[in-house]
Amino acid sequence: MKKVLTFVIAFSLSIPGFAQLEDRFGFLTQSEVEKYVQPFGTSLGMAFNSASYYSAKVPDFFGFSISFRGMYIMIPDDDLTFTPEIKRSGYDTSTPTATVYGGEGTAYYGPDGYIAYPPGIDESALPFAIPQVSASFMGTEVMLRYLPSIQLGDEEDLSMFGLGVKHSISRYIPLLPVDIAVQFLYNSLEITNVLDLTAYAFNAHASKTFGVFTAYGGLQYETSSFDIEYTYTDPNGTNPALDGTKIKASIDGENNFRFTFGGALKLSVLVINADLGIGSQLVASSGLTFEF
Repeated sequence: MKKVLTFVIAFSLSIPGFAQLEDRFGFLTQSEVEKYVQPFGTSLGMAFNSASYYSAKVPDFFGFSISFRGMYIMIPDDDLTFTPEIKRSGYDTSTPTATVYGGEGTAYYGPDGYIAYPPGIDESALPFAIPQVSASFMGTEVMLRYLPSIQLGDEEDLSMFGLGVKHSISRYIPLLPVDIAVQFLYNSLEITNVLDLTAYAFNAHASKTFGVFTAYGGLQYETSSFDIEYTYTDPNGTNPALDGTKIKASIDGENNFRFTFGGALKLSVLVINADLGIGSQLVASSGLTFEF
């Protein structure tokens, strides 16, 4: 499991200390782990639903591009802590404890002694990177993100797949001063027996080109779900019946609406772009694209 988590972080451009999360999940019941890890699921959804366009213009005939996309997800203060629900009388939980992104965990004292919660990784941002290829024909573009199955351990394999379909709307409206397009996105990340992420998004975006510079922006609706599997270890003696049991938790990310604005610079076949996405978490994205 630690090899799995280490690879996930290497895949995400590395987060110090993330490899210890296996032990921290094990200290939490299903309802608690959902609150503890939800911000991370939201971040993964934000990452996969980002950097899917830098222009609303789609070639009328053929087009092909190869891109490398980088994202930097900024974690808000509200995602650093959560309030646990201790189902025992005499425990004051007015002080929150750390989520996966928080700092030190909180220990609550009551009639049965201390109940301690695990710390987070003390991070306020998550970097991420995704390769993608796109091909277009007659006003429609198909985008592919793919990572073949990679063996991480004796039982775990990692794979990633993403698909996007974009269609030009402005091609039906003559003399429109801007380009307009709509796009649907599906992305998934799976580590067998450990993690399963699914993210969907639908957006409408527009762009305007001034020489070699293109300004663009869009509104997007998105969702994400994040499943994890782990073994519960009762650290406080409060749930002895659950000790050693396998827990599967399904977490819905707090992904909803996002507004994106940015700009792109085209130099021959090379396009460099950067944008900012404003949603449940802020995402700064950039891309390097070879357009043919």
